[in-house]
Amino acid sequence: MIALNPDPLVSVIVPAYNHEKYINDCLRSVADQSYENLELIVINDGSADNTPELIKLFIAENPRLNIRFLSKSNEGVCKTLNKGLEMAAGKYVTFLASDDMWEPEKLKTQVDFMERNANLGLVFTDAWFLRFTERMNIKWSDYKNGIDKYFKNGVQNADMYFLLLIRPIIPALTVMVRKKVFDETGGFDEKLVYEDLDMWLRIARKYPLGYIDSPLARYRIHDSNISNDTLLMMKGLLQTLKKHSAQMPLRSQPLRRGVLLMRLSFNLISDRIRKMKKRGGEI
Repeated sequence: MIALNPDPLVSVIVPAYNHEKYINDCLRSVADQSYENLELIVINDGSADNTPELIKLFIAENPRLNIRFLSKSNEGVCKTLNKGLEMAAGKYVTFLASDDMWEPEKLKTQVDFMERNANLGLVFTDAWFLRFTERMNIKWSDYKNGIDKYFKNGVQNADMYFLLLIRPIIPALTVMVRKKVFDETGGFDEKLVYEDLDMWLRIARKYPLGYIDSPLARYRIHDSNISNDTLLMMKGLLQTLKKHSAQMPLRSQPLRRGVLLMRLSFNLISDRIRKMKKRGGEI
């Protein structure tokens, strides 16, 4: 008689794009998880380097892993994430960018936590910063000081929806979400730059969130991080705030003032950058 695996299936979605330097570290960190009942969904989003070849090599060298690989033309991270959600069969869904990594106990710790707290829609953790290949002695919680005060025994004790609007504290590479939550909220909004923040906000409107105060992931900092593009990040945050300010009639007035100020700042910075470019980089 074949024994059934009592552990719920976890779907790990890895959108991969031009990360030949880091993709093996990323996939290896998934393979090294102490939690075994997982499916690894790797989607190459039209990489122009050797990323797809390295993914195929990893799959060939790890036949015991449950890996599904899709290679497609470049459509951007948001459509790639939504494709991964369509493919996901697990009770829980997680995401890992192809330049980031996890600690070995990440999935097991989160599954145990979610199984004990059946009302939660999402749980996230702390994370280390990684500079190229070296782990820095800085955590996400050092950068976003005081995250733990919004939680008691790992479960929120504050209005997380409103908090996330004014202080985005969730690192996407640490998140685990119940699959049924995505079935209710829908996929990522493909019109937005900050698609992950928008998703966490939509989940926070319907479900309580959880937090594990332990660094279970490694966020890699390098020259091609999208977070290095300050203008794009500001534009993305403005998009998301505008979308949600219209959905908050009770608190919309201060939020709309904040959106107006951010729009003004964005326009001033954009104009400054355009003038600098015309002058050949003069300040």
